Amino acid sequence: MPRLTIDGIEIEVEEGLNLIQAAAKVGIEIPHFCYHPALSIVAQCRQCLVEVEGVPKVMPACNTFVREGLVVKTNSERAIKARRATVEFTLINHPLDCPICDKGGECPLQLTTFKHGPGYSRFDGPEEKKVRRKYYLSDKIIYDPNRCIMCTRCVRFTHEVTKTGELGYDNRGFRKRIVIFPGKPLNNELAGNVIDLCPVGALLDKYTLHEERVWYWKFTDTVCPLCSNGCNITVGVDPRKGRIARIRPKINPDVNQYWICDRGRYGFREIQNENRIREPFIREDETLRVATLDEAIDAFVSKANKLRNDSSQQIAFIASPVLTNEELYLVKKLADFLDISHVFSNAIEWSGEKKFGLISPDPFPNSSGVRDMGLATDSGIKHIIELILEDKLKALYVIGEDLFKLVRDEEREKLSKALSRLTLLTVQDFKFTETVKLAHIVLPGASPYEKDGTFTNDQGRIQRVKAAMPPPGNARPDWEILALIGQRFDQRSFNYTHPSQIMLEISDRFPAYKGINYDKIGILGIKKLQ
Repeated sequence: MPRLTIDGIEIEVEEGLNLIQAAAKVGIEIPHFCYHPALSIVAQCRQCLVEVEGVPKVMPACNTFVREGLVVKTNSERAIKARRATVEFTLINHPLDCPICDKGGECPLQLTTFKHGPGYSRFDGPEEKKVRRKYYLSDKIIYDPNRCIMCTRCVRFTHEVTKTGELGYDNRGFRKRIVIFPGKPLNNELAGNVIDLCPVGALLDKYTLHEERVWYWKFTDTVCPLCSNGCNITVGVDPRKGRIARIRPKINPDVNQYWICDRGRYGFREIQNENRIREPFIREDETLRVATLDEAIDAFVSKANKLRNDSSQQIAFIASPVLTNEELYLVKKLADFLDISHVFSNAIEWSGEKKFGLISPDPFPNSSGVRDMGLATDSGIKHIIELILEDKLKALYVIGEDLFKLVRDEEREKLSKALSRLTLLTVQDFKFTETVKLAHIVLPGASPYEKDGTFTNDQGRIQRVKAAMPPPGNARPDWEILALIGQRFDQRSFNYTHPSQIMLEISDRFPAYKGINYDKIGILGIKKLQ
């Protein structure tokens, strides 16, 4: 490996790195705008200029690669003067609207100006700056050409990553701007990533336009629950409104690299509508009345005990593949304790390629976990639907699943009548579904953004799911409700205070999870044993 010296520090790095990457390994930050590790190098912003010994002119660090004996100075007078001049040139026509810009507080241009800029302007006032009209690049993305510094990250993304080629640019000089190719709207399934790529406030998400400042938000790293790829994401919550404000990708080279799909970016909105279950309910006289959680659990346990004494074979559990490993494990453990053999989940197996290497045909985040925890899948879920339609069940406990989505349209009315004939229908969910409306007991669960646990993605990688916000009202994480129910039957066996304790039990019981705990899973996940 080549050895080189950066600002007097001698380092040895792997072949093929550029100076930005090499400097980062010793904690030296070289400012840049157009460079991105997942895109081609164009060296056009010129913000990463450094002095290289033996070279008469300053060089762009992004396009200068390491070699044996190279001596680089990032803090020399020539390098500092060159970067300062570049910042001043970049700001010639950039509007002075940081106080109202949505990028404020996390803007690379803003930070670079503070650290490397001249601290003054040779322009007398804003009247000398060129002003152009904003316009939409898609139904979600607004473009402000006044702020654009023409780094072309967005253009390269659509040509090199998605290979859809919607974006380009026209004109020259200060008139240059990003445009859409005629007949090619920016609607590919990764389009939202151009907002993250933009180093200034030129590409904006219309859904967060002029919302709260980012420094008021609370950020949590977790896993996207909208397909089995398990993309790593960062959830930004506005604590003043108690709502998720935005979702952005978190870098994980083994799962999603730098990107997420638009479904993962915008799909959280379905949990923030008025269709949330905030309280437990018990059916009385054909209506659902609000109850306490203890009251609802006691009602379920009392009725389940009577039915179990009659025949446990007429009781079934259906658990969603959106539940965490810990919750699925508790479902199976509770069913085994009650001697219930009908435990099913709507998990699927798929084959083929993922679109863009990210979007899986399996829409569930934990189909692998369902199979690992021992729940029946595939034909099993069809079998349980048949038992319901044929009136061969007396009781059903449904967790996170809407049964009406599992049948054909012509069977919906028949299923509704069959569910109405059940002696006990208990539904645990975070939103009102058609199944919830027919339930005798409703237990308010939490969405995947509101609980801790783990998912196992389709490549067998176990990853941490973290609560970005608490569930609304008196709703609880599903593992907590299941543990409370289990404690009614056996206090010691279900005495958990955190899902990490459940994972320790899973690691003891299942060979593929042997020795795994939350510390070992870490921030990027860990592959389960084969």
